[in-house]
Amino acid sequence: MSEQKKPSAKQATDWAAWSREAVEMMQARNAQWPQQFGLQANPKYHWDLGRALLELDGPLHKVIATVCLVGTSSEQEGSFVWSWANEAIPKQHGEALEVVHDFGRENHLSLLTTARIPGGRPEALECLCIAARLQRAVGTFIDQQGDVTLYFTLLHLQPAVDPAALPN
Repeated sequence: MSEQKKPSAKQATDWAAWSREAVEMMQARNAQWPQQFGLQANPKYHWDLGRALLELDGPLHKVIATVCLVGTSSEQEGSFVWSWANEAIPKQHGEALEVVHDFGRENHLSLLTTARIPGGRPEALECLCIAARLQRAVGTFIDQQGDVTLYFTLLHLQPAVDPAALPN
């Protein structure tokens, strides 16, 4: 299965199947990356939107992820809002989503070009997984802050090494 199957002019793309593949791909990747980095279930974490970073506390070391906040949802409002459409989100997140926005425009996919999507978590998860597929993300991360749920793609992961902690 390729990262991005480009539709040919002769063949119509089944976008529902393509979207399901994106969800399955991210489920598989989300099972892999915590194991790869030695993270146990529900590690402590801290994210910094301005720096586009997520820090996860593992038992042996911290793991640093470069992230993109794809968007937010609110159960109260019943919608998902893409980060590129939310002025409260630092602009680098919207810029990182240009590949998604462009793909939506090129393929006439309103899900990827409409600023506010009616619905809740299922719609937000679909948008997150599509974005992750198009960004070639390592995985995804979701956080809940009161009524707002934040949906992140993990673009790069690495162990954090404190040079002062090394013996020589």
